[in-house]
Amino acid sequence: MFHPTSILAPAIVEYINAANARDTSRVGSFFAEDAHVFDEGRHQVGPQAIADWMQDTAQRYQPRVEVLGVQQRTGKVLVQGLISGTFPGSPLELRYTFRLNEQGKIARLDISV
Repeated sequence: MFHPTSILAPAIVEYINAANARDTSRVGSFFAEDAHVFDEGRHQVGPQAIADWMQDTAQRYQPRVEVLGVQQRTGKVLVQGLISGTFPGSPLELRYTFRLNEQGKIARLDISV
């Protein structure tokens, strides 16, 4: 059976698994040192700020990501996800736009509706 995560880069799979497990201890293994994350109108830069954002999001919303679809585009990977948790409107479909660096780590992540 086909599973959408089977075509994702390892860093993206690691991010989704860490987000679902609410585990920020390995953020540096899949985000680049100068990585940027844009979510809820806020901008995080670097693994420590990203780990803090992931921890805050996990505590506030207990989100769980289910990958619905994946599109490969030049320079980016679009992941359509169904997010459930303790937030208004749950579950909600979100788009994750990943850009990877040459080492295969996440250099940029934009999360939008």
